[in-house]
Amino acid sequence: MTSALLLCRSLTYAQRTSRVLEQSGISAYLQRAPQGITRRGCGYCVRIREANLTTALEVLRKQNLRPDGAYVWGEDGSLRGVPVP
Repeated sequence: MTSALLLCRSLTYAQRTSRVLEQSGISAYLQRAPQGITRRGCGYCVRIREANLTTALEVLRKQNLRPDGAYVWGEDGSLRGVPVP
């Protein structure tokens, strides 16, 4: 299973994002953001299956929740940013 990360600006925002996705049937896991992808040093993100990324972004858009960024794991193990509409 390949994962995607949705970067959130605060713990509360990440909790809200996770809850909305779970209510929509998308498994979501709250975690600390990996070093290097946050601008403020520390942060939180929501991990989902990469296959659910497009649907998750649509669900969040309808709820007026916009992640600060979205990332997927590259073949070399690095995180690659993807556009958030």
